[in-house]
Amino acid sequence: MAQVNALFSPETSPHSVDLQTFRLLCDTLSFYTLPGDETKERERGGYMPALLSPEEQARFQSLAQELKGHEAEFHSGLLASLSAGYRDLDETSVGSLVSRLRSGKKPSPPQKAENEILWQAMLILKLTEMFREEEREIFQGFLAISGKEAELFAAIRGEETGDEEEDEEEAQALRELAAATTQGGSAINLNRLARAWGRLFIRDAKAAAFPLLITNHEKLPEILAEVYEVLTGRLPVQLVSLTLPTQAESEADPAALAEKFKAATGASRERFKQLLLAVAASEAISAELLAELQEAGNDLNRAALPFLKRGLAEKALRFYAYEGVSFIDLFASLCGETRPATTTGTGILAVLS
Repeated sequence: MAQVNALFSPETSPHSVDLQTFRLLCDTLSFYTLPGDETKERERGGYMPALLSPEEQARFQSLAQELKGHEAEFHSGLLASLSAGYRDLDETSVGSLVSRLRSGKKPSPPQKAENEILWQAMLILKLTEMFREEEREIFQGFLAISGKEAELFAAIRGEETGDEEEDEEEAQALRELAAATTQGGSAINLNRLARAWGRLFIRDAKAAAFPLLITNHEKLPEILAEVYEVLTGRLPVQLVSLTLPTQAESEADPAALAEKFKAATGASRERFKQLLLAVAASEAISAELLAELQEAGNDLNRAALPFLKRGLAEKALRFYAYEGVSFIDLFASLCGETRPATTTGTGILAVLS
C-alpha cells in the first residue's frame, strides 16, 4: 500500500481546519512547531525541525512571552512589516525589535551564525502565528456581532431563535469558518514567511522523507516557480486537480468523513497515490506517467462525486511538480544558502483553494 507522507508549509502549528481536507488523501500529515509548543502539538503531527540548545530554547520561550505583552509595538513595528504591502526588509530587522524588548537587561553573548539564522527564522514564524491568531480573533468578533444582530432582529420580529444546542453548533461553525477564512485572505508577506520556513526545512533531518508539501497559500506556487525557473530554465509541471469534500468540524466528525472517504474511494485513491509517488521518485516525468496520473485523478474525482452530491462544500487540490529538483534544493536557493547536493527527485506541491 502506497504511503503518502506530507508536510504542511509555510507556517507553524496550523489550525486543525487547515489540515482536514488534506487528510482525505494523505496518510500522515506533519508540520513544524516552535520551542514551547512541541509537546502539545506532537499528537497532531507537529515537531521541531531544528533544535536550539536548552538555554537558547528557554530564552526563545521567554522572548515569545514578552512579545505577547507588546501588541501595540507589533502594529507600529515588525508585525506591520509582515504585511504584504510593506517593503521587503531583510529578516535581520527582527533583531531591532528583540533589542528594544530586552532593553535594560544584560545582553546575551554573541551567537554563532547558525543560531542567528534559526533565531531570525523562528521569530518571524512566531510573529506570524500571533498575527494569524489576532486575525482570527478579529474575524470571530465580527461574527459574534453579526450573531447578536440576527438575534436582535429575530426578537424584534417575534421569531424564535432556536434551542441552545443548535445555537452553540452554529456558533462553533462560525468560529471554525473564521479560522479557515483568515488563512487564505491574510495580508502576510508570503515571500518573507516562505524564506523563514525554508531555513528550518533545509536544516530538517526528516525533510527528504516528505515527497509532498501541502499548503493553503495559493501564491506559494508562484514564489517557488520563480526559483525553479532560475535553477532550470523551465516552469513547474501542473499535474492534476482534485475536487474534494470539506466540512466544518462542528457539522460532523472530520475523522469519520476521512474514513468514509477512504473506504469509498479505496482503489482509485490508492492508484492515485502510487502514481504520485512514482512522479516524486522520478527525475523526469514521462508523458505516459503524466497521462496515467491524470487519468487516476479523474477516477478519484468521479469516486468523490457522491460526497459532493450530499451537499458538502468542496475544495480544489492542485498539484505542481518541480521536475528534477528536490524541495531542499529549491528552498536553499530561495533562502540564498548553499547546501550539500541532495538525491535528485521531483518535489510535488499540493495547493488547497
